Amino acid sequence: MIKTLYLAFFCICLILPGKAQSNGGTSWLSVANRHQLELLAGYIAQAPYLGLQENDYQPAFIRSILDNTFSLPTAADTAETATLISNVALQFFSDVAYGRQALSPVKYNGPPYDPVCNKHLADTMALYLSAGRLSSFLKAIEPATAEYLAVKNKIAFFRQRLTDSSFSDAVVTSLNVDTSNKQLLIRLVQYGVLEGNLADSVTTSELQQKLAIVQRMFNLLPDGTLRGNVLKALNVPFAVRFRELEQALNQLRWLQCARQRFSTVVVNIPSCGLTLYQQGKPALYSRVVVGKRSNPTPTLCSRIDEVVLYPYWTVPYKIATRELLPHIKRDIRYLEANQFEVLDGKGRIVDPALVNWQALRAGNFPYVLRQSTGCDNSLGIVKLNFYSPYSVYLHDTPWKSLFMLNQRFFSHGCIRVEEAADLARLLLESKAAEMDTLMAKGWTPGQRPVSMALHETVYVFILYNTAWPDENGEVHFYTDEYKVIN
Repeated sequence: MIKTLYLAFFCICLILPGKAQSNGGTSWLSVANRHQLELLAGYIAQAPYLGLQENDYQPAFIRSILDNTFSLPTAADTAETATLISNVALQFFSDVAYGRQALSPVKYNGPPYDPVCNKHLADTMALYLSAGRLSSFLKAIEPATAEYLAVKNKIAFFRQRLTDSSFSDAVVTSLNVDTSNKQLLIRLVQYGVLEGNLADSVTTSELQQKLAIVQRMFNLLPDGTLRGNVLKALNVPFAVRFRELEQALNQLRWLQCARQRFSTVVVNIPSCGLTLYQQGKPALYSRVVVGKRSNPTPTLCSRIDEVVLYPYWTVPYKIATRELLPHIKRDIRYLEANQFEVLDGKGRIVDPALVNWQALRAGNFPYVLRQSTGCDNSLGIVKLNFYSPYSVYLHDTPWKSLFMLNQRFFSHGCIRVEEAADLARLLLESKAAEMDTLMAKGWTPGQRPVSMALHETVYVFILYNTAWPDENGEVHFYTDEYKVIN
């Protein structure tokens, strides 16, 4: 019988989106289809260039069959082996299409998002195999977006460096930006922005320009000056950068189904950026402010269900007791100055002058603080709601100046969106004129929130990738602000 080790491995370890068809099985082992099996082996050998691990797809097993060192004494063994090859192939192509991840990209996924668009991938693979067209199957199922291709190309660059037997990460310690800083020259050569044969003759001005290119790659001020944060980014090992790229490529695959079928909002926390995709293409990019390290923005998948114009801000309990209560104790006029109302447990407005504020603390605070609508409201004039267990959402903000910073980690976890109004218009295109009328009218005293429901599926993904393409498709490496990357 077939070797027990391989049978046990495949039966226990393979988790497939569909079942490989046995009628596609024996064709792998026919003389006429040997070339198809060679193609599969070649695909698997290229796994590291696809953000995947070659050993996940049993390359030695397939090679042993091609080399005629794997014995198949009976017809039953032949059929069983062919089915196992189909399972390996299906797992590989499924990972190429939808991503392979050790852990879910998000902590909360609800309602559950399924990245598998093609539930008949096994049948499709069998058709390509029977038609002798396996050479075009990978391209047919692999994402072809500009962002995906940019990350894939970056993986190829880093893979080439890491597999060079002479490669060793240069460690830059000097802050000098001149030819005396040999480790800087080597590192810039390793990043491909400086030619090795020109390194010793480059002028200081030219070297500063080359350094600025790498600084832009790291989302740092591109001024050609070495400082602590630049050294830290430069000295991240290439193997770590490679793993960051692998994660990004697989998460782009994971998003592909939603992007193709629905309007999809993607927020990447480390890059502090948001992209709206419609009909599979970027429709809007916006800078965002995300949670600071002490109040991190959670990763999640959900669906945006409504847009609220002139929203109230109901202050979270922790913020109310830890941050606002001390201000109120010092001066009760803080409430009026910042347009806060005090509500009791039944939602009724309470006269703040009748409250003994000095007796209150975090453990006995029975009130809810709510900020009135208006341009000075902490949520601005637009809020986009979606369910999650974290009480976070997308919203406008009156504090626009923070969007000018490269690193924007300032919120309590919610996502402040620079282009919140434009995002809302695109998601509620049929009500854009009504929205514009309300916003043009402006806030009036006593203004109440105006809710507008979305009647189409709009996914929102909040992800954490320290390697990620920007709005132009250029791949950057970002600071690991939350210290989650190994």
